[in-house]
Amino acid sequence: MKRLTHAVVGSFPNFDENDIESSILKIIDLQLKYGIDVISPGEQRYDMIAYFSEVLPGLKHEGTNSYVTGKIKSPKELTTFSKIKDFIFVKNYFEQNRKTNKIKLTITGPVTLGFSCGLNGLEGSPYSTVKDLQLYADVSTALKAIADEFQKIGALVQIDEPGLSAGYINWKDFSKELFQWINEITSELQPENTVMHVCGRLPKRLFEDILVKFENIGTLSFAFDASIEKDNINIISRKVLEDHGKKLGLGCISGANAVLSDPETVKANIGTAVEKIGLDNIKFIHPDCGLKALSPEKAEMVLSNMTEGAKLFEGIN
Repeated sequence: MKRLTHAVVGSFPNFDENDIESSILKIIDLQLKYGIDVISPGEQRYDMIAYFSEVLPGLKHEGTNSYVTGKIKSPKELTTFSKIKDFIFVKNYFEQNRKTNKIKLTITGPVTLGFSCGLNGLEGSPYSTVKDLQLYADVSTALKAIADEFQKIGALVQIDEPGLSAGYINWKDFSKELFQWINEITSELQPENTVMHVCGRLPKRLFEDILVKFENIGTLSFAFDASIEKDNINIISRKVLEDHGKKLGLGCISGANAVLSDPETVKANIGTAVEKIGLDNIKFIHPDCGLKALSPEKAEMVLSNMTEGAKLFEGIN
């Protein structure tokens, strides 16, 4: 049996409160220790919203919140964008240590980013409310420039859209607009290096009518271990994935459960998914979601149990 490719979703807790680059290196070494193939820099500087309110004109980060303060536009230049600086930092570290792991960078999707910032405030902007569709259209145009730059520097690009499963917009009524927004961001991306991650419980229609139909997204990443997400296995279909040329990112262990799943449970989660959609349709395995809310010790336990569970599934002692 071929070895499963291991990945993470993105975020990690802080491993060194006094030095961000030291924390990033500890997170990288932790991932390498547990055989992670697709590495994340760990999202150590901001939360998933503030990373982009830091760089996009028309958004502002202040304190713990991000707001809309004007028309949202594409950034004029990205060389100082913290995600790109951290990518280069990790890439240089890999080159010095002769590592060839792929590095993933995440983009907070237009629904999640636009709604979250708009909910905190729209004063001074041209948008009337968080229901103003132009808000999301402008965010999408701005994010396209970032997605293109991420691909240009050699990153695997992941779009995070928890707002879709959380119902930030009515995707049934605005599916046409949603396709326009996401497809604009991904229009120049390579499907084999592009992922969309949607955590939470997935309605079947969201999977079949929306997510599999996005263009140039080769892998859909979902959660299957947490108690509220276990039923997601029942809505995915081998035929639907294959008909639309999609692979699955398999969330096989959750840090959110009161009792962390042991390697045997991880093995069972992988086995259930393989039986449902076939081994060849799994792009990689990963934790259900980001690990930022966990302690460093629990984050390491998640990676350890995932790796050991995968070995049990593969028959590796």
